[in-house]
Amino acid sequence: MKLNILAAFIALLWLISMETNAQSSTKKSLNHTDYDSWKALSKPQISANGNWVSYEVNPQKGDGWLHLHNISVGMHDSIFRGQEALFSYSSDLLVFRIKQPEDSIRKLKLAKKKKDEMPKDSLGIWLLGKDSLYKSSGLKSFQLPKEGGSWIASLHEKAKVKEAEKDTLSKVSEPDSTSIETKEKPKTEKKKAKGAFNDKETYTLTLQNPLSGFVLTVDNVTESSFSKNGFLFAYITLTKDSIDTTSVHVFDTRSLQSRMILKQPGFASKPVSDDAGKQLAFLFTGDTSKVKRFSLQLWNEKLLSPIKVADTASRGIPNQWEVSENGKISFSEDGTKLYFETMPKVPQPVTDTLLDEEKVRVDVWNWQDNRLQTQQLKELEDDLKRSYLSVYRIPDKKIIQLADTLITQVRTIKKGNGELALGFSSIPYLLQTSWENNSYKDAFLLDLKTGIKKKTLVKKGFTVNLSPEGKYLIWYEGDEKIWYLMDLIKSQIRNISQSVPFAFYEEDHDVPSTPGPYGIAGWTTDDASVLIYDKYDIWQFDPKGLKGPVNLTNGRAGKVIHRYVNLDPEALSINPASSVIIKTVEEESRKQGFSSLIINQPGSLKYLSEADAEYTNPIKAKLADELIWQRSTYTQYPDLWTSKLDFSEVEKLSITNPQQSSFWWGTVEAVSWTSLEGISLKGLLYKPENFSDTAKYPMIVYFYEKYSEAIHSHYVPNPSRSTVNFPFYNSNGYLVFIPDIHYTTGQPGEDAYICIMSGVLEMMKRPYVDTEHMGIQGQSWGGYQVAYLVTRTGLFKAAMSGAPVSNMTSAYGGIRWESGLVRQFQYEQGQSRIGNTLWENRELYLKNSPVFFADKVTTPLLIMSNDNDGAVPWQQGIELFTALRRLGKPSWLLNYNGDEHNLTKRPNRMDLAIRMNQFFDHYLKDKPMPLWMSKGIPAIKKGKEFGYEPEE
Repeated sequence: MKLNILAAFIALLWLISMETNAQSSTKKSLNHTDYDSWKALSKPQISANGNWVSYEVNPQKGDGWLHLHNISVGMHDSIFRGQEALFSYSSDLLVFRIKQPEDSIRKLKLAKKKKDEMPKDSLGIWLLGKDSLYKSSGLKSFQLPKEGGSWIASLHEKAKVKEAEKDTLSKVSEPDSTSIETKEKPKTEKKKAKGAFNDKETYTLTLQNPLSGFVLTVDNVTESSFSKNGFLFAYITLTKDSIDTTSVHVFDTRSLQSRMILKQPGFASKPVSDDAGKQLAFLFTGDTSKVKRFSLQLWNEKLLSPIKVADTASRGIPNQWEVSENGKISFSEDGTKLYFETMPKVPQPVTDTLLDEEKVRVDVWNWQDNRLQTQQLKELEDDLKRSYLSVYRIPDKKIIQLADTLITQVRTIKKGNGELALGFSSIPYLLQTSWENNSYKDAFLLDLKTGIKKKTLVKKGFTVNLSPEGKYLIWYEGDEKIWYLMDLIKSQIRNISQSVPFAFYEEDHDVPSTPGPYGIAGWTTDDASVLIYDKYDIWQFDPKGLKGPVNLTNGRAGKVIHRYVNLDPEALSINPASSVIIKTVEEESRKQGFSSLIINQPGSLKYLSEADAEYTNPIKAKLADELIWQRSTYTQYPDLWTSKLDFSEVEKLSITNPQQSSFWWGTVEAVSWTSLEGISLKGLLYKPENFSDTAKYPMIVYFYEKYSEAIHSHYVPNPSRSTVNFPFYNSNGYLVFIPDIHYTTGQPGEDAYICIMSGVLEMMKRPYVDTEHMGIQGQSWGGYQVAYLVTRTGLFKAAMSGAPVSNMTSAYGGIRWESGLVRQFQYEQGQSRIGNTLWENRELYLKNSPVFFADKVTTPLLIMSNDNDGAVPWQQGIELFTALRRLGKPSWLLNYNGDEHNLTKRPNRMDLAIRMNQFFDHYLKDKPMPLWMSKGIPAIKKGKEFGYEPEE
């Protein structure tokens, strides 16, 4: 590796900028072969001390790079194929995975190599203070303590880790090494073990501190974990034989001493320690039968061996229940409570003597089932593993069952320290989810001392939360559109938002269901106040009702949206005396930026930064006032930037896609118009970069709900999942127009027609729009609207409809196979916006269904309907296609076998991008028709010929 100093990085920026003018005369249009060169920046992170920043830059296909910046001295470097990086809490290590080269893996797959013959990834350890890189091969996984020094634990897929490869970045001396190697039993060639746990994988563990040189290696390890502070490291070994033996070890990273606290026939798993590193919990079973019963074991530093604190026979666990192998284990922050999960006992499997063909296979659908059989089957694996929260009160040696088959979800407070929890039950309302676009639930207050459960709220459809300290219960009442609060000490219920003359529900809600709230920003320290959003502002409410509500941001007059940015995910509340960051968005211009605010100082809102751009929420260094964030526009990739907490000392860290300057791109402008019905409408118009208002351009109209808010969104050229790629079509001389659609209830097709067509007619007034060469494209809900529009107008020369619903009467009772849910809720209360059942107003379903008006279509139509679509039944596309085919209307249907609603497989995405481009080029640019359009691809030639070439 080569060290790139700041000067070299700045020189690169200068060179790119200097070449811009020269390249403008030699720019080229994007081609489908250019996709692979476009890269994505991901996983940005900043070290705890704020000096180091890392991120990945990966191409769409091929090997990527892990980048590292020292922002304090201006150093930049990178690692080829580095991924999944983590900084040590002490900010002296960067630990990461080094992937195998993609082309090497591909060659081995072509050679039909087995999984265990494939080369393994490597572990990379970068000593930040010494500019040294260490690597070790055969990596399975690695972990670092969340807040604990410079320790690394890694599991490797081989019996013994080879001596670490060392790659020196600068001339430094190799640290002294203290190495301890332990083995449960020497490995010898023997017959395959036949123990009860032979299916459990084991690995070689390496525990190391690269700064001190300490290394511990252990064979036959199944799992390991650090305490939060890194003082305790636990690992489990499994020796496989006719009698499998498990051992649990604890290692003190301060004294460098290791203890074996358990060695027994059986299997242990899921080691978890408390934050202080003084206790350890894990599951253990000595059961050799098919279904194994687990116990929960607890150890502390005063014990020689762990004690069993829960199993099937324990008091407090329901009769015929057991400790769940599938559940999570955790300690409260103060270490006084151990949370684990239980489940009804799983019966041992019954062996029968029937042949497979002699067994009955039937799903019985019952009208009283609260979930359809399709949903039950989709969720079957989750149901089989479903577990319910319990707590073991360590000082009391007492188990309290918190969740059960009625109260399925439980939220604790104060990082598990609280004596109150909030439980939810949606069971009574599951049946209604088939036709209601809401998830109702009853709320229960749970006493963690006594186990008493009290139903407190009934059938609530929106937010229900406990305050951080557990003093108040707060919820949004959807029917009344009001926030309510319950004082749990005084048992008083108070309406807290009715006195504010503005709406706390979504003002732009346009589906036939109850609008939800904008949400809660958070609570201030000690539950002193709660901060709630309206459309524009943050309001402070006194839960005691002694003070009136206070508008902290006053953004409504200027139509500026204000939202709190939480820079500390672990914080339970907001310090009202400290400055916090507020993200701002101007509703009209869509300018975004950041301000500071001190909660208990009304009028303290202070501007920090703003731009005609889109920002991500910043990430703050844990122990320093350094931020990293991304900013984008249509023409600028969301590269990574750094600044101080007040957004001073701004510096750009990445240049993800410098090749963009070699290609024609585009620009975007906000447009507005008034429909014939007098509705004020907005939209976006994307123009080619080399646009001339004296030329004529073909125009593609794309739409999906409202898009005008995305004016600053950046799109990279990539093969299509389902829609037109704006920069690709701009680069190739197309205008792309995106109108917003405003809906009423009962006429989604007509509403789309009114908004889209009025916008198109407005654009047609512009002399550069080639009104003889316009097309439309949409996917899913947009695909439905394309199908509807071509039954109402012949204005467009070509149309592409992806995953459309063409017949609302048959789609109404169809299944969303990705969830197993019936689609009725979408029509009655969801996006389809019919607002009635099929039998209440069948005429609405008929008049909004394109297939019933297929004879009116005069526009050539390309349809995509995939046979593994989990959202829209693919038969919907077939219904429309077969109708058009019978009527002799030019139409084509693409079915990407086994692919989804939006394509996921890259070869299919590339194919769709090419075919959709050829389709529009033929009709909107008068290019020759390709063979797949003129002649089709017979099934006998499927996969052998693609028909991309033009018709002769």
